Amino acid sequence: MELTTRDLDILRLVDTFTQVSSTHIAELLFSDRSHSVPDKVLGRLVRTGYLSRVGRRASGEKGGAGAFAYQLGRYGRVLLDVEGRPSPNVNAHALMIADTYLELRRAEKAGVLVLDAWEVERRIPPVRADLFAAVEYPGQGRKSSYFLEIDLATERPVRIREKLDGYWSAAMGWNDEYFPYVVFVVNHLGRAAELQRLVRGLPEERREMVHVVMFGELIPRLLEL
Repeated sequence: MELTTRDLDILRLVDTFTQVSSTHIAELLFSDRSHSVPDKVLGRLVRTGYLSRVGRRASGEKGGAGAFAYQLGRYGRVLLDVEGRPSPNVNAHALMIADTYLELRRAEKAGVLVLDAWEVERRIPPVRADLFAAVEYPGQGRKSSYFLEIDLATERPVRIREKLDGYWSAAMGWNDEYFPYVVFVVNHLGRAAELQRLVRGLPEERREMVHVVMFGELIPRLLEL
């Protein structure tokens, strides 16, 4: 089967985030088509082995069924030379990274910002950011950049402290004038409070670098940084 340019764009998008939902794919790559088109294309890529449908992601606080999650299938992995074993389960962390990227693209479409550069799992030794974003704010006439940590409350406070120590070490060795803000993106108020308490416990010179943001307030909060 010959793959179209859009087919390849889908495979590359899935590879970048490890897993994405049908919602991500439809909005990012099929905004110019009717809702039925991406379903047909994704079905074809699954049938031909280029994609694999992992399952449905949880939707809402009660955990109901949401959009299907996809990862590369057997032939998609071969085509893009991807090593390692595919996951048997829906990867909520990978999907939320994709959610965060989608929020940035929505803000760009609305004219709020321009996404100049981005990278998933950006390495900044000794740490690795879930998502790096460098943006311009036309309305404010300025630029900013962020290391976005997508937090699902799965890591203990001691691990968060280690991560913050790693970012500070990276900042001390940074060659550019400004080190990007470290922004923890969360979707649970209790977890936000827990992380904010950890930040308050940092030495004063380190606190300005780190921020905790609820996912639903991501873009307005970034505009303030």
